[in-house]
Amino acid sequence: MTVESYIQQNITGYEAGNFTLPFSVEQRTISAHTVITDYNEVEDKIMLLQEGVVQVSTLKGEEEKILEFVFAGEFFGAYTSFVLQQPADVQVLALTSCTISVIQRDSLLRANQTSFVSAHLNLHIANQLFLSRARREKDFLTLSAEERYKVLLEKDPQVVMHLPGNKIARYLGIQAESLSRIRKAIIP
Repeated sequence: MTVESYIQQNITGYEAGNFTLPFSVEQRTISAHTVITDYNEVEDKIMLLQEGVVQVSTLKGEEEKILEFVFAGEFFGAYTSFVLQQPADVQVLALTSCTISVIQRDSLLRANQTSFVSAHLNLHIANQLFLSRARREKDFLTLSAEERYKVLLEKDPQVVMHLPGNKIARYLGIQAESLSRIRKAIIP
């Protein structure tokens, strides 16, 4: 999915594709296990994942906590750093080889001043990222680990092929042994 097709599919009023992007978009291919944005780096880009799986994580002491898995068709980045222009407290990592569309922050902000397309996209990205985090927080408070695993499978049924079990377990906030029991209960 390109940025143009994302806009056509997700933002009302642009379905016909009668617009041009007021900012440049760079296409990149990233190898698996490549850090896209590292801890303490100031994020200067927002990205759309075209193919692959990306992980957003943070550290609690020495322990990695996985905040989010990003799948094709979703925007991502160290968003708090992107907005505040402060060092990132997260790491963005390509778990598989990925194809991404990259929009530079300065280019997007300049375009927001004169373009409804850019302003609408910027608002849509902020809403998407906020709602994703809000859903994840709500799921942690209201769903069991087994229910959270099922939600993850609904989002991307191939997730078990893309990601090692220990990463899925960390994302769910459980031990690998518990994930194994959940998988056995779901798939007899």
